[in-house]
Amino acid sequence: MPVQKCPICGEMAKYENPPDNIEQYRCFECPVCGSFVISLMAEDHLAKFTIKDRMYYSEKAKAAQAGKVLIIQFLDDGAEALTMHRYDDKSVWFG
Repeated sequence: MPVQKCPICGEMAKYENPPDNIEQYRCFECPVCGSFVISLMAEDHLAKFTIKDRMYYSEKAKAAQAGKVLIIQFLDDGAEALTMHRYDDKSVWFG
């Protein structure tokens, strides 16, 4: 499993592509933030946030119910760009 800085907290974290090879997402296992999935666009967007603002997502990732995982996405509807999150079944994203 490759390793890179966690896009939320900056600690070294393991990541992989989802089982169905959706290349626009990465599945992270971070020792600080826990498990989460992030789109590549959201990863780029989060890099512009302060650490305090990014840690909001760390708390959301750790708050996921058993069997669930936080999904962080970036939406750009042309008028407004924003980062959103939701929860999904962890088994869909982590093989």
